[in-house]
Amino acid sequence: MKAAPRHIMIRKVNWWWYLAPIVPIVALGYAALLNWLPSWALLVAVFAFFMWLFSLAFTAFAVLMRRRQQRKETRL
Repeated sequence: MKAAPRHIMIRKVNWWWYLAPIVPIVALGYAALLNWLPSWALLVAVFAFFMWLFSLAFTAFAVLMRRRQQRKETRL
């Protein structure tokens, strides 16, 4: 028994939106390194950076797999 296909909520990824959050993340880390903010802010910046990085990686993987799947379907 084959499962019903999942509905895609976002059809096209706007890659420019991945540039917007990196600016405050880097600014937060920089301010924490210069002691303008408490040292725990650096941990928050590192955590936010890795969340951003994994989000970017998962999105890139999903886009590549979707394109690969579409190419296979057009060959049939």
